[in-house]
Amino acid sequence: MSDPATNTVARPKTDPSVGAVGLLLACFEGAKKASKIRKTLNGQIHASGGVVLDEVILHVNGKGKALVYDPRRTVAGALTPALTWGVFGLLTGGGLSGLVTWAIIGGVCGGLAGYYLEHSLTKNELKRVGERLPADSSAITAFVRTTDAQAILRLTAPYGPTTASVAAIGEHLSTRVWSGAENPTEIPSAQSRAENPDGTTFASMLILRFKGQHAVRDVSARVLKEGTVLPELLFEVDKQGNKRVSAPTTGSAATARSGAPWWAVLGLVFGLVAGWSGDGGILSSLQDGLVTAIAWGIFGLGAGALYGLWAGRAISARRLRGVSPLLPPDTSAMIAWVDGAVTQQTIDGVSTPDSESLALRFNADGHGVVLEA
Repeated sequence: MSDPATNTVARPKTDPSVGAVGLLLACFEGAKKASKIRKTLNGQIHASGGVVLDEVILHVNGKGKALVYDPRRTVAGALTPALTWGVFGLLTGGGLSGLVTWAIIGGVCGGLAGYYLEHSLTKNELKRVGERLPADSSAITAFVRTTDAQAILRLTAPYGPTTASVAAIGEHLSTRVWSGAENPTEIPSAQSRAENPDGTTFASMLILRFKGQHAVRDVSARVLKEGTVLPELLFEVDKQGNKRVSAPTTGSAATARSGAPWWAVLGLVFGLVAGWSGDGGILSSLQDGLVTAIAWGIFGLGAGALYGLWAGRAISARRLRGVSPLLPPDTSAMIAWVDGAVTQQTIDGVSTPDSESLALRFNADGHGVVLEA
């Protein structure tokens, strides 16, 4: 059995920096429960002095099929094609009715694409999530800027979570984890006990921090080729503290590259419909359905690029400021996912001599998921 993952820099539990950022994970009965309570819970977190930096919602239907989505990307994914396709509908002769009709069609298509496609988990990982979690269940995972992680955890109690846990991450990647919504209890880290013998860890989040603004780039390029670790977010901080964030597989560039051709084909199809049904307008010379379809295909290519820019945006400036305690000047960092439990061998493969690391495990316990450091 491989050695359990450990932090490369040990910190005492009394470290006052613990609590800079919290990772909240709460599971519920009902595939729609997490979506229903999300806004209300976010409002309560804000009222308590916390700030939700990023979040994802997980659904497991009655047949055990898992779906994960980012509410922010879903909204951006709906608004982008609603705006662009509405304009296309106007230009191809539909007038106000064309603008409204095609804005609705574009918004629906974009929203569905954001809901079903824009996430970092692979099909294999989603399958494992669905197999490990109870059928007809849901979960919320959120990064929260807070100095009191236990208070954030207690906010979930009125919603009756089946499991609830929170990891408080400090400036030096020191971590403490609590479980239980009403009476939080601290969970010992994997360092203090044997690695899970029953394989309850179905996924792990790995956070790595390096010295040097660009040090993360070489590591990310290497692990993407090897395929053992899936980078989700890369952070680069210059000596003045200015920050840059990117997402190698789900960010603006990657989303634009993969989405633009798809939107172009979709635009081609809908352009045929618009061309055959149009009755004149700014582009009234494009009466032939095929020509209009080609024009829409070009428009769709542009819409796909905008979709990548807005829906694929890794993290907003406000959210980026929220994780500032974890990103000192002249450093870089990576948040990545690992299938199953992270071993020391995995960490050694992505670390450098002066790097720091933190592994958070997502453990299934029969009722939901519990975090463990």
